[in-house]
Amino acid sequence: MIFLKNMILTSSLYESIELVKKFLDKNTESKKILFIPTATNVDEYKKYIHLTQKAFEDFGYEVENFDVSIFSEEIAKEKLSEAKIVFISGGNTFYLLQELKRKNLTSYLKERIENGLLYIGESAGSVIASPDIEYASIVDDKTLATELNDYTGLNLVDFYIVPHFEEEPFVESSRNTVELYKDKLNLKLINNKEAILVENNNFTVLK
Repeated sequence: MIFLKNMILTSSLYESIELVKKFLDKNTESKKILFIPTATNVDEYKKYIHLTQKAFEDFGYEVENFDVSIFSEEIAKEKLSEAKIVFISGGNTFYLLQELKRKNLTSYLKERIENGLLYIGESAGSVIASPDIEYASIVDDKTLATELNDYTGLNLVDFYIVPHFEEEPFVESSRNTVELYKDKLNLKLINNKEAILVENNNFTVLK
């Protein structure tokens, strides 16, 4: 049986946690979250990861940290096959996609999501849901992903999220992204307190 695709795409998880909690309460009784912080591996600032984990735990969720860059393809696919909820954090979008592709996880993750795995994305974890991530190069340094030559994303949505819109320290870079791509791509802008709810092929901006 094919389930409807259920995802919530955020800019800042801990700032939009109430929206995420409503999403989870509606869609699952599971309290276990597979937490993938891989995108932060090349980031100097990582404090938000601890804030994110605490936000989940404060609502009674059990968080299992799983960095896909460390484990084998086999173990990563086993973890994703067992998970009912997966969260992919913010960080460097290009490095994140590189590591997912290195472990041959993009098609597998997409298939799992289209078959009922609840997906929560944050910033980079939201951007990779787009058809292609090259537009994120104004915000993220793509040279940190030295092995990535193909910018094709998970292609779970037909739009391109611009997270942290009008939020420091991304005000200028997010505005520049919009200016460059507004006539080329179907952009969706969200600030840190907003989220995009995706149910199958329909989406709603939550505020």
